[in-house]
Amino acid sequence: MKLIFKEVVMINRDNRVAKAVVCRTGEKNPGRRLLVRTAVFLCLLGIVSGCAPKIYNVNMRYEPTKATPPAVTDGRKYSLTVASFIDQRKMDDRMLIGRVIKSNGTPIPILPRYVKPADAVAAALRDVLVKSGYAVAPDRPAWDLNEAAIRPEWGTILIGGTIDTLDLTCVETLTMAKYTATVRVTLIFADVQKKKIFYRLVSESSSSLDHVFLSEARLESQINGALSDAIEKALEGPETGRQIREALKP
Repeated sequence: MKLIFKEVVMINRDNRVAKAVVCRTGEKNPGRRLLVRTAVFLCLLGIVSGCAPKIYNVNMRYEPTKATPPAVTDGRKYSLTVASFIDQRKMDDRMLIGRVIKSNGTPIPILPRYVKPADAVAAALRDVLVKSGYAVAPDRPAWDLNEAAIRPEWGTILIGGTIDTLDLTCVETLTMAKYTATVRVTLIFADVQKKKIFYRLVSESSSSLDHVFLSEARLESQINGALSDAIEKALEGPETGRQIREALKP
C-alpha cells in the first residue's frame, strides 16, 4: 500500500512555523481518512492553544447605551467636580478587572489598557454629566469621601464614590466563549460650599454574551456596556435629579 505524505504549514501569531503531517492512503478508506483528519484537527488545536496571550488588555471607557437624560436645570451655570473613585474590591491587585478561563482551565488576567479602574469609572461619570449639559471641572481630585476633606475650590457639587464590584469573566470551551460582566458602584454627592454630603446611591449593571470566538474587542464591549449602563441608571433616576435640583437652589 502506497503512502503519500503531505505537509501542512500554519503560522501562528508569533510568526513561528508549525507543521502537521497528513498521511493519506492511495486506497479509498473513509474510516482511516476520518481518523487522520481528527488527528490533524487536534494537532492544530494544540498549536492554536499554545498561541494564547499571557494577558488581555481592554480600553475601559464610556459607551452610551441609551439617550442621555438632560440636566435637571441649566447645568452650565454650575461647576460640578468628579473625584477619583475609591476601589473597595477585596483583592490584592486592584488593576485586575477579570480573567479569561481557557478551555484547558488556564486563567489569563484581564487588565485595563490605559487607566486605573478607579479613574476609568470617574471618567465615565464625567462623560455622562457633560453629555447631559453640566459644566464639569477638568480636575479630578482625590477625595476620601469625608465631609471635612471637601475644599471650596471644588466647585458647587462634588461627586465621588466607590467601586464595589468590577468583574469581567470569559469562560472558553472548544465550541463557545461565554462572557459575563458585572459593575456595582456607589455614588456620593456633596454640597461643596456647605461641606455636606446630601445624597448617596448604589447602581449596578451586568451583561452577558455567548459567542463562538474569544476576542479583546468583545471583552471590552461587555465591561464597557455594564459600566456605562450602571452610570446612566444612577443619573437618570428621578430622585437623583431632585436631589441635585435641591442642592443647586440658592
